[in-house]
Amino acid sequence: MAKSLREWLRGADMIKKHPQIARFLGSAQPHIWIPRRRSVALGAAIGGAISIVPLPAQTLIAALLAVRFKAHLPTAVVLTFLSNPLTALPLLCLAWMLGALCLGHPLAWPEQAFGAGSGQWLEWIRTAGKPLLLGMPLLAALLSLSLFGLTHAGWRFAIVRQWRTRRSARSRHTPG
Repeated sequence: MAKSLREWLRGADMIKKHPQIARFLGSAQPHIWIPRRRSVALGAAIGGAISIVPLPAQTLIAALLAVRFKAHLPTAVVLTFLSNPLTALPLLCLAWMLGALCLGHPLAWPEQAFGAGSGQWLEWIRTAGKPLLLGMPLLAALLSLSLFGLTHAGWRFAIVRQWRTRRSARSRHTPG
């Protein structure tokens, strides 16, 4: 896994050398391509937060924010694909449920949804908007904070494991 991740991160050289991207970023910002614990965690947080908000050009917005906040650009861009056609509806439902919980609304499916009249549907859509508008930024914040923390913890775990592996390898080869 780590070897394939390293190979994937080296693929950033190909992206950096693309003429359109090089013209946009230039060589003045090499830090956005180098994977470091803080920059990768920040890129994960940016990508996670932007993936929740249903905006066009999510990858472009994530790339601009990564450049602005000196985050790892490939991580921020890749994590915007958390929201895709398969995950969009569950994420929207989760955001609605989170907003409904915060507003004190019941989580049960409203009876207006089963009515035949279009007026009832419009009323249900109007009332569902408030929980969704509150739940989307909350879900984006929760996801970005959890991705930031998980990235830091995972990075720390990998480093400690490497240290222990090296220490045990040295103790096996030490004459004694």
